[in-house]
Amino acid sequence: MPGPATSVALAPRASRLATVALTLFAVSVTTQAPAGADSQVADAVRELASGEHVHVAENGPDVPEETLALARARLSEARTPIRAALLEGVDPARAVHTLAGKVGEPGLYVVATEERAATGSVTTNLSWTAVGIDTGGADLEEHFVFSHGDTVEQLVSAVDLVDGDLLDDIGSAVREETVYVHPAVEAALPDLDTAALRERFDGLDDTRVAVVPPPGESASSYEEEYADALLDPLGDDGTALLAVWTYDDFRFTPASGPEGPEPADLAWLLPLGPGLDGLAPALHVFAGAVDGNVVADARTALAEDHLFVHPRAGADISEAQRAEFDAALAALNEPVRVAVLPSGARLEADPDGGAAPLAEAVGDGLDGPVVVYALDGSGGVEYYPVDGGVDGEHDLDSAVFFGLDHDSARASVDGLLAEFGDDPVVSTDTPATDGGTTLPWPAALGLLVSLGLVSLGLVGSRERRRALAAREEERRAAEQEDAETMAELRAEEAARVADIQEENDRGITELGEALAHAEAPVTDSVAEFETHLREYERLKEDNERADDIDRVLSVRHRTEQARDRLERWNRRQRGQ
Repeated sequence: MPGPATSVALAPRASRLATVALTLFAVSVTTQAPAGADSQVADAVRELASGEHVHVAENGPDVPEETLALARARLSEARTPIRAALLEGVDPARAVHTLAGKVGEPGLYVVATEERAATGSVTTNLSWTAVGIDTGGADLEEHFVFSHGDTVEQLVSAVDLVDGDLLDDIGSAVREETVYVHPAVEAALPDLDTAALRERFDGLDDTRVAVVPPPGESASSYEEEYADALLDPLGDDGTALLAVWTYDDFRFTPASGPEGPEPADLAWLLPLGPGLDGLAPALHVFAGAVDGNVVADARTALAEDHLFVHPRAGADISEAQRAEFDAALAALNEPVRVAVLPSGARLEADPDGGAAPLAEAVGDGLDGPVVVYALDGSGGVEYYPVDGGVDGEHDLDSAVFFGLDHDSARASVDGLLAEFGDDPVVSTDTPATDGGTTLPWPAALGLLVSLGLVSLGLVGSRERRRALAAREEERRAAEQEDAETMAELRAEEAARVADIQEENDRGITELGEALAHAEAPVTDSVAEFETHLREYERLKEDNERADDIDRVLSVRHRTEQARDRLERWNRRQRGQ
């Protein structure tokens, strides 16, 4: 049975769109739950006693399907049993002890409920109790108050807090494999093709990737330690990426050895907080960025061939199609060489120079013009720089632009050839016909009409070229304007981040001064006051490391929460 108890009322905290107030009871409450809650608690007891680890009542808190699957998978593998019930309209302090008593097994028990106000804000009340287990000195009270994420994600990270298994798992796994996807993440994302993901990293022996559930520590505490674990088996030019499930998104932390690419350059290529569906595309981008030999491989291949498709590009071009395209490009009046590459390869050419240096780097030393289609993590065309040109009536930049299909490398190469007057090389829509088939009379009539219009087409070709040139000039001007706009936006965001960091510094300093003059513990314990001091230290560290708008805003919000909690502490000690 749960042991004797104390209770602590804590201040509200925010979790994205909802305002969450946690009331923690690491205690024993012997009062029986209200009759209206009996059925919910009984359902929870039945499910948790049968081996499940997370029960969600029919009208309980709304939990995304994937997050719930992650929690169930993670808790089921924990060495320390953790069982949780997400209920509606019950007293969690009473319910958690009823639950622990009736399930009758050792473990950590958690009950959470939600209350919705008329304004739409949501208040979460949470209670926990540890029965017959050794929590290893883990500060569960601090965890459920201060850790990031919603209640379910806090349950997930509590496993590592109590068991301390995640870092060891990563350290062991990365000595055996390049890409480690934690089993709980695999279970929660059944559509994630981990075999294809690992294949994208084939040959990258000096790279490690770990995709894991949230650790039990704050980001400022674990990022460096986890990065060191990933890089440990690698050389000085090693690269690593830590992907942590956070707020139903992924938080990416790239790292590298002293001779590897700059982590800041790698981070710039990766999306900020992609959704769960964005995990694989982001890892594909990373694989292309850390290869290090993409440009050299392309230049070597194009010395002999006219189309090179890098295996990390994820292009929709089969080997048979590549051979057909290669022959068609070589057969042009002025042959054109084409490289289909992962977009991350731009780091090899010039991390700060945009896409244009990538084509120049590939074309260095080659005869004739070069076109590069740089693909994003989903296989779409992100950049399409050109190095060199062709003589005659065709303009290579225009041909690339007007033949482009942003969703398909195959269609883009086909479109390029079509702009030079070739029929489609690879068609997915039109079945092949027998060369001896006689055209039906409507088609024959259409052919005669088209032949009659050839002279008009010749007359109009000069005007068409002029129109294409004008449109190409407009395109280039628009791209330049977009590039300048993006540069301005990045500069504005960087300035805004710096301003908020300064504001945060002042707020954290004020918090430190307030802590120095806080009321002495009377009602609450010294141990609880120490949680306020630890959060203060974490805020200082996190603000210094924050490098984007989301992170500095998170620090600002947490600072406000810490001040509010401290005010409540002072009022309680004064008996108010």
